[in-house]
Amino acid sequence: MSSTSSLERRLRRRSVHRSRSTAVAITLIVTALVAAWIGVEAVLKAIGQPPLLADPQTIVDAALKPDAAFTTIAEVIAGVLVIVGIILIVLAVGPGRQPRSVVDHDRGAVVIDTRILASTAANAAALAAGVPESNTSASARGHRTEVRVVPLSGIPVDTHVVQQAVQDRLGRLGGKHGTHVKVHVEQKGTLA
Repeated sequence: MSSTSSLERRLRRRSVHRSRSTAVAITLIVTALVAAWIGVEAVLKAIGQPPLLADPQTIVDAALKPDAAFTTIAEVIAGVLVIVGIILIVLAVGPGRQPRSVVDHDRGAVVIDTRILASTAANAAALAAGVPESNTSASARGHRTEVRVVPLSGIPVDTHVVQQAVQDRLGRLGGKHGTHVKVHVEQKGTLA
C-alpha cells in the first residue's frame, strides 16, 4: 500500500509541476557535442591530420595573445553564454508550477485546471450574494482563492456569507481547497 501512495504522490507532483527535462537534455547535448569536438580535434592532432574545425592549441595560443578579431568573437561567445546561463538559472530556480490543482477522490487523485476552481468559487459567490454570475470573478492559486463581487445597486452583500459559501463549495472538493478564501465586494454596484 505504501508503494501505491508514493507512486500516487509522484504522479500528482508530475501533473502539477513542469518538467525541466527539456532544458537538462539540451544542456547535456551541447556539452556532449563540445566534448566530442575537443576529443576529435585531439585525436586528429595526435595522428598528424589537419583539424576538423580548429586546432585546440591554436585556439589556446590565440586566447593568450588575442588580436581584435579574436577578442570580438570571444565577446560574442561570452555574451551568448551569459544569456544561456541566465535562462538556465531561471528555469532551475523558477517554481515550474502548472495552473493545475489536485483534488482527492476515493479512487485516486484528480488533477483539474485552477480555472475550474475559480469558476466554481465565482458561481458559489454569485449564488450567495444574489447577483448574476457575470458580477463575480475569482482566481485560484494553490490553496488560495480570491473572489470579487460587484453588487446590484441598493442590495448589500454580506462578505462573510459569500466567504462561507465559497469555502463550503470548495471544501467539498477535498484537500485544502477553500481554506484561504478572500472576498472583495466592490463599493459601486451595477443596475439589475
